Amino acid sequence: MKKENRIYWILTAVLLFAPLSIAKAQIERDIQNIDTSYDRVVKLYPLQIGEVYLGYEKMRAERISNEFGLSYIYWSFLKGDDWVPERKNAKGLGIRMSQRKYTAKNEGAPFGFFHGPVFGYRFVAFEQNVFDLPAQDPSEPGYKFIGRLYQHSLDLGYQLGVQFKLSNHLTADIGGAIGGRVKFALANNADELLPEHIIGRSVAAENNSAIFVVPLPQLNLSVGYAF
Repeated sequence: MKKENRIYWILTAVLLFAPLSIAKAQIERDIQNIDTSYDRVVKLYPLQIGEVYLGYEKMRAERISNEFGLSYIYWSFLKGDDWVPERKNAKGLGIRMSQRKYTAKNEGAPFGFFHGPVFGYRFVAFEQNVFDLPAQDPSEPGYKFIGRLYQHSLDLGYQLGVQFKLSNHLTADIGGAIGGRVKFALANNADELLPEHIIGRSVAAENNSAIFVVPLPQLNLSVGYAF
């Protein structure tokens, strides 16, 4: 009986650790297959409206890369007349992270068709009196102070695209993504002004804040330098 138990535990250990060993060997083999001459790309995204967006992509395995992006936001949009968004001055910061899986063997270089998840966060501080309210005297009866509008956003989507060489080191990629954005808007005493001006469907609202959801289709174009 003791011998049978020993054999059972040995077989159990083999079954448990064999897949881990195989996976580790696969990862090590994939890392060895990375082309270190072109495993990193620094990028500029010129189509990002209202922001300056830079990205950095790094190969992690033979067909998988991670990209980190950082953007400075200088204006954003609120609801306008006739369903046309109205541009508003703002200051903010955006962070974007994504993973790309390339569909073809490219000797560990980040070129060809790719797909993968995308996650992003944005913080925007709009200009003072972004709601264009008439000036009020604080001493007047009925005066109501409306605070500055701040907005936090979380993005989640899935992207498809292609990246290719333009020259020895110059690259370009074009792709699209579909997903959604959740917005948390905050402005003291804004009340009904938030649902009236923030783009998206309001799912919760109170006197000082509101939460919105909105679909997020994206078209992305970048130019970069691979090294």
